[in-house]
Amino acid sequence: MTLRPAIAAALLALIAGGSHAAAGAAPGAEPAPPDSALDHFLGSMSDSTAAFFGPTAAHTDTAGLDSALTYGLAHPRAGDRRGRFPFSYRPDLGFSRVDGPVYGAGASIGRAFALGKLDGLVQWASGPNDVLGGATFRKSIGTLDAAWSLELYGGRRTDGIDRDSDDIQLAMLRAFFSGTDYKHYLRRDGFEGSIARETERWRARAGYRDMLERPLATTATWNLVNAEPVVKGNLPAARGRNREFSVEAGIRAPGVPVWAEAGYASSSGAVSSDFEYRRMRAALAADFAAGRRIAIVPQFAYGRLTGDPVNQASFYLGGSNSSRGLLGATRGGTGMALARLDVIAPDDVLALAHLPHPAWLPIQIGAFVSAGAVWGADPYGGPKRGGLDWPDEEHWVSEAGGALLWRPGLPDPAGFFRFSYAWPLGPARESARFTATYSRALALVKRIGE
Repeated sequence: MTLRPAIAAALLALIAGGSHAAAGAAPGAEPAPPDSALDHFLGSMSDSTAAFFGPTAAHTDTAGLDSALTYGLAHPRAGDRRGRFPFSYRPDLGFSRVDGPVYGAGASIGRAFALGKLDGLVQWASGPNDVLGGATFRKSIGTLDAAWSLELYGGRRTDGIDRDSDDIQLAMLRAFFSGTDYKHYLRRDGFEGSIARETERWRARAGYRDMLERPLATTATWNLVNAEPVVKGNLPAARGRNREFSVEAGIRAPGVPVWAEAGYASSSGAVSSDFEYRRMRAALAADFAAGRRIAIVPQFAYGRLTGDPVNQASFYLGGSNSSRGLLGATRGGTGMALARLDVIAPDDVLALAHLPHPAWLPIQIGAFVSAGAVWGADPYGGPKRGGLDWPDEEHWVSEAGGALLWRPGLPDPAGFFRFSYAWPLGPARESARFTATYSRALALVKRIGE
C-alpha cells in the first residue's frame, strides 16, 4: 500500500463523512461531439482558470491549455517517453487494520518506452512486524497509441480480497482518518507477469502468477479520531499456493462511446496449484449525451466462479462501484449480476440558481438506479444462495438515489467528488444511506488507453 500524492484530493471526501469509494458518469455538453459527454468540463476548466487566478492567468493560452488537457486525457501515457534515464525516489506510508502503520521507501529508474522502467519498494508493517515490498519491471514497445507491454513483479504485498476492486489507497485513508474501511485483505508472496497489446480501440492481455496467498488478522483497531472501526475483523482468504493463468480483452465500439470487456482466470492442480477454479467476468458500459443536456451512463457486469469457492476469487456486491446503498462489499458469492444507470445534468446548478460561487466550483446534479445480486457459496459463512448461472429472484437488491457532483480536474481529469443519497427499493433492505466519495467514471470497465 502506498500513500501517493495523486490521492490527496480524496481527503475532502473523507472530511465530508464519506463511507466508501464511488464511481459514476462522465458529464458533458458544449463543445463535445454528439457521442461524448466529456469536453464541456474541459472548457469550463479553462474559463475558471482566468476567473480564479485573475491577471496571472494567460488568457491567450486558454485554448492551448484546454488542448493540452484534452490530449492528456486521450494519451495518459505520453509522459513515458520524456527523459532518457530518469531516477526518482520517495517515502512511502500506509495504514490498514491488518498491517497497522506501514513505513517504507520506493525508487524508480528508467522509462518504459526506452530500456525499461524498474520500480522498487521496501516497507515495514508495524502491526504484524512484517517486511513487505518488491520490484516491478515494465517494458513497452511501439507507439503510444499502439504498444506492446511487458510487466514482471516479484515480492510480498497486501492486496484487497475483492479482485474487481483492487484500489486500496482510499481504503487506507479512511482506515487512518475515520475508521470507515470496509475492505478485506490478504497477503501475497511470489511472482507474476503479463504481456499486453493495446491500441486506441482495443486491448488484450495474458498473465500468469505463482503466489502464496495467506489470510491476515486485524492488528490495529485505532484511528486518528479514535472512532470505533466500522469493520473490526478481516475476511480470511484461503491459504495456499496459487498458480493462475488469466486472459482478458476489451474493446471500444467504433463511432460510439461503448466499451466492452471480458476476462477469464484458471487455477488448476494440473500445474501444482492448491486451488481448482475457473473464473469468468464480463462487463459493458456506455456514455451517451442526450441533446447535449444530459449524460446517460448505463453499465452492466456479470461474473461466475466454478470449482473451489475460494474467498479471494469470489464476487462481491456493495460500495459505490456496485450498489451504493450497501456498505462496502458486504455481500458475496460465486456468481454476480449487476445493472446500473446514471443520469447526469452537465449544467452548473449553482449558476442556474443564480447563487454566487467561484468559477472553479461548478456543481452538477445526477440520479441513479441499480439492481444487483450475488448467489452461490457465501464467503461470509451465511447460507448458500440459490441460483446456478443466474440468481433466484429473492436475491436481487435494488436502489435509486440522487447526487451532487464536483469535478475539479485535479489530481485526475477523469475523477470527481460525488455526494449521493441512496434509497433501497423493496423489503428486507438496509436503510437509506448518504455517501461522500472521490472516484473515476465508468467503474465497471477499464477505459481503453489507460
